[in-house]
Amino acid sequence: LYRRLSKDYERSTKSAETMIQITMIHIMLKKLSK
Repeated sequence: LYRRLSKDYERSTKSAETMIQITMIHIMLKKLSK
């Protein structure tokens, strides 16, 4: 059970990191397009 929870946690943190990266890229593109 614990191992499965840690795996889910790792996956959620990775997806959160990618979400942050995507958001940062969008902000950069908006600034560049101005």
